[in-house]
Amino acid sequence: MNTTKIIMIIVLVALAISIFFFINTRSEENNMAVYAEDQEPRLGYVELQVSDLDESAQFYEDLIDFSILKQNDNTVELTADGTSPQLILTHDDNFEARSPRTTGLYHLAVLVPTRQDLALSIQHLMASEYPLQGASDHQYSEALYLADPDGNGIEIYTDRDSAEWVRDDNGGYVGATDQLDLENLFAEIGDAKWNGLANGTRIGHMHLQASDLEASEAFYVDALGFDIVAQDSHMLFVSKDAYHHHIGMNTWMGTDIPEPSENTLGLKRFTFHLTEDEYQEAKAGLTEGDFEFEEDNETLTVEDPAGVELKLIMKSE
Repeated sequence: MNTTKIIMIIVLVALAISIFFFINTRSEENNMAVYAEDQEPRLGYVELQVSDLDESAQFYEDLIDFSILKQNDNTVELTADGTSPQLILTHDDNFEARSPRTTGLYHLAVLVPTRQDLALSIQHLMASEYPLQGASDHQYSEALYLADPDGNGIEIYTDRDSAEWVRDDNGGYVGATDQLDLENLFAEIGDAKWNGLANGTRIGHMHLQASDLEASEAFYVDALGFDIVAQDSHMLFVSKDAYHHHIGMNTWMGTDIPEPSENTLGLKRFTFHLTEDEYQEAKAGLTEGDFEFEEDNETLTVEDPAGVELKLIMKSE
């Protein structure tokens, strides 16, 4: 091989390496920009049907530290930012208990900005002696689990720096369910005291109990344009913005489980924000996929294959 060819090969290899690192660096930069506190959250509000409005409102206000934004005889709107509803509780005397083997909510997830915020939340809940269900290190996040008075699952979590998230060979994220190192986490507290949910707290993701993951993929990925970020035979995680997941789905309770009735306690609906381009693509995807939906005031209302109602809202740029 002559000298000219060797030089050309070296130049091409160097160029390929430069492109690889440029793409990955740009990806990490874009990933980090998504999670800045001044960015509009992708998830808007979650609406729950509850058995006792006062008891549920007190739980979310006193223990989780949402603030009441609005309320009337049948509805309480709760917020962490003081301006927009993030959790809406509704009550009707005709609501009935949900069977565990039905589709719907697995848990809603409250994202706090820092490890110190998570540590303070856990410390606060432990001091209250409210029963906790577990704490896990998921590799890309650290999380605490509990349930509200009606048994609705709640995750309170914080994300690790996205540069630390591990990807698999397919470009998805490698998760874990390791024991959370509470001693290490509590070291973040220092002299800080619990003072409620921190600025920037938001609904970070939704985890749903599904009945048919193939149908869920056709809906969320093919029609709505979400990206698959993790998947196996019993689980599907999808997201926008290269997040580790905005919507998780599982069939751990079995496949082909029924939908709950409309007056069942638990998840009523949740909202998700789309850019104008994403909104138009989702509308076209729903039409092409023959999914029934309604459109009003730049909002698409649709049910997923498991009967969960979503409101897809065109967000301001």
